[in-house]
Amino acid sequence: MPEDLNWAIGGEAGDGIDSTGKIFAQALARAGRHVFTSKDFASRIRGGYTAYKVRTSVDRVESVVDRLDILIALTQRTVDENMDELHEGSVIIYDGERSMMSDFEAPEGMIGLDVPLKRLAEDAGGAIMRNVVALGAACEVADFDVEYLGESLQKRFGGKGEAVVENNKQAAQLGVDYVQEEHDIETDYELETTDEDYVLLNGDEAIGMGAIAAGCKFYAGYPITPATDVMTYLTGRIDEFGGKVVQAEDELSAINMALGAARAGARSMTATSGPGIDLMAETFGLVATSETPLVIADVMRSGPSTGMPTKQEQGDLNMALYGGHGEIPRFVLAPTSVSECFWKTIEAFNLAEKYQTPVYLLSDLAMAVTEQTFTPETFDMDAVEIDRGKLVDEDSINEWRNDKGQFKPHAITDDGVSPRAMPGTAGGAHMSTGLEHDELGRRTEDTDMRKKQVEKRNRKVETATETEDWSPREFGDADSTNLVITWGSNEGAIVEAMDYLEEEGVDIRLLSVPYIFPRPDLSEEIEAADEVVVVEANETGQFANVVEHDALTRVKRVNKYDGVPFKADELAADIKETLEA
Repeated sequence: MPEDLNWAIGGEAGDGIDSTGKIFAQALARAGRHVFTSKDFASRIRGGYTAYKVRTSVDRVESVVDRLDILIALTQRTVDENMDELHEGSVIIYDGERSMMSDFEAPEGMIGLDVPLKRLAEDAGGAIMRNVVALGAACEVADFDVEYLGESLQKRFGGKGEAVVENNKQAAQLGVDYVQEEHDIETDYELETTDEDYVLLNGDEAIGMGAIAAGCKFYAGYPITPATDVMTYLTGRIDEFGGKVVQAEDELSAINMALGAARAGARSMTATSGPGIDLMAETFGLVATSETPLVIADVMRSGPSTGMPTKQEQGDLNMALYGGHGEIPRFVLAPTSVSECFWKTIEAFNLAEKYQTPVYLLSDLAMAVTEQTFTPETFDMDAVEIDRGKLVDEDSINEWRNDKGQFKPHAITDDGVSPRAMPGTAGGAHMSTGLEHDELGRRTEDTDMRKKQVEKRNRKVETATETEDWSPREFGDADSTNLVITWGSNEGAIVEAMDYLEEEGVDIRLLSVPYIFPRPDLSEEIEAADEVVVVEANETGQFANVVEHDALTRVKRVNKYDGVPFKADELAADIKETLEA
């Protein structure tokens, strides 16, 4: 397990918690340290508890853990909410001059550092910088060079003028000086730095970056937690590559705009969360029936209904697999890490165009808001491959025209994939409709043609199942008879949980599945195991049900549905207990 430091800041929504956490995370990344963050925030603009946690190490970290070493507490509730993670020797930084913290006493065994955050911030130029003062104090406690914090402040506030940057740097230094002069404490913390150069980004940003790398030229969306950051990332950036972002009036408009752009020949996508997916379901069927390539990102959150918009859950798997009336061919991909959000987005665009079929990209809140460090080589643009499928041009279109010279956009083919002509291709004029249609795209109720078109559309999935690589990602001991299966964002926590399990003499083989449909056949792996456990963040075990259906055998389950992502240490205990049950 990595030698790590666990830091957090907590207060009320509107206290600048998120921006403060990002500044500290960026400073650590600039110092060549790995970072993994998590957020706990209420679904409101002001008020309600919110926190930003950072786990950092010179070794790679894949999860948060149930331990806090340094806590910046802007409210008493911050301490109360984190008591289970605080330990003997934990340092709590607070402002005793603030009325709500004036009577605060650090719990027994912990160190309370009373720092006049507001007063020092005012000395630096404004009370708004109180959190930066706290960051300076935390740097001193952790023996972390405040110069790295200064670099992060420059990046954050550089656009507001040098005076603002210098005021913030002064505020940070005042925090450092106050702890040095007024508090005599000794800790074991010493944050080592390296010469590594890391990229820090979250899952939503990785999806946006992947879309640009894939050649996406149109994005339509409606703001919804936790998918909004995909649109935020693309706004402005995609224009530099000839693309456009449109904020629609609702999710119905968003998917229909994206459909229209895709029909015009642009690589197109939309992103939403569970409630938006419900609204998009009807157009999803039109996308499939008209054989239009489209990527739809579902960044899952706690449901049903409005649910808990800012909490974690993997509850939309059944909707992605089966949602919509009629039988709709589709692909469902589920990135297993922040970096995989980038690569699976590119793959989703390729599959959509290669098979002229809608593709669901299932992410979730845990990945969407988690910032993690990666080497720049992780996102090697030279390794990106683009496959636009069966495009025809003026030279090849004649073989797909009937004896009257009419183009057949829904031609019956052995692999189920018809030719695709971009608008403006000579001889390629055609129509498509949501009604059942013939090879020309004209509506029909002919029973023989109906059967042929249904079978053709579904044959695309059969072709993909046979020709594409749907292998799971594998970790751990390949010879272990303890098999753990998971999907989506749980991968990192389980990979790190394996270190805890190894200390207790428990070995496991982990299969992390990024392809939900089509998906790998795990029957042989399951048959070879003595114990099989499926880990996922929902109550009913939606993926476990799929695994049981495929393998025709029962599996054990570890399910979490309290809105909090899996943590490595708790997950190790849960897996061990389940294996022994």
